[in-house]
Amino acid sequence: MRLKILLLCLIIGGCGIKTKNKNKDFTDFNYNNKQQYTKKSFKPDELNLFDFNTLVLSNNANLEYNNSNYSFDISIKIRKNKKILITGGFIIPLFKILIEPDKILGYQKIDKTFFSTDFGDIYDKLGFTLDFNQIQNILTGEPLNNLFSIANYNTYEIDNNLIVYEYVDDEFSVSLFFDTNLNKLIAQEIKQIELGRELSIYYKDFKETNNSMLHTSSKIVVNDGKNLINLYMSTNSTDTSDEILFPFEIPNNYRKIKF
Repeated sequence: MRLKILLLCLIIGGCGIKTKNKNKDFTDFNYNNKQQYTKKSFKPDELNLFDFNTLVLSNNANLEYNNSNYSFDISIKIRKNKKILITGGFIIPLFKILIEPDKILGYQKIDKTFFSTDFGDIYDKLGFTLDFNQIQNILTGEPLNNLFSIANYNTYEIDNNLIVYEYVDDEFSVSLFFDTNLNKLIAQEIKQIELGRELSIYYKDFKETNNSMLHTSSKIVVNDGKNLINLYMSTNSTDTSDEILFPFEIPNNYRKIKF
């Protein structure tokens, strides 16, 4: 699998060992019968946000890329607002991706290649602007956009415990789904309907971690208009200790490729 597809899956994904497809129990939200939300009980500034300085998520992952399926292990290390290190493979590490606020570096051992790029390439591929903090929020289950930064959100009630913040303009739509019992984000979707592009993330199976609520299952959907990617991750363990290391060094004999 090309490394650029790999990066999009993780930030979006990954490569791994081909496997049979497995049924994943995630809800694709359909809210055609939405009603304008008028209750006062849910306040965005009271969201149950996950607070941390350093975080490690050890996951099992399954990737559906068009008609192929792959399974692999993936470790995600985050030093809040500074760096993200993603390591994936099967038994042994096969690739690493380092994401920092101003650059993205990655290499894979299979064909001994590496790349160096920035966030502009993600925009070129998906048509969505993603910065470091937004990628961090995807991985930790927080809203991509500050709810107070867009004045034209409409708020709808789906059922007694589910509301959606929705923003629509001529180019794209943004939908943020919240469980009002947990006061947690459970899904977020960005779509460019005319171009067939989509970035959607779904979260479930929350548990208390570091005195906050964190999901232990997630689904990431990436559609660039030509390729469809579904990435499922199940978290086996978490670590929030400050002593976590972020080793990353591109081997000398690796060939540079274009992202």
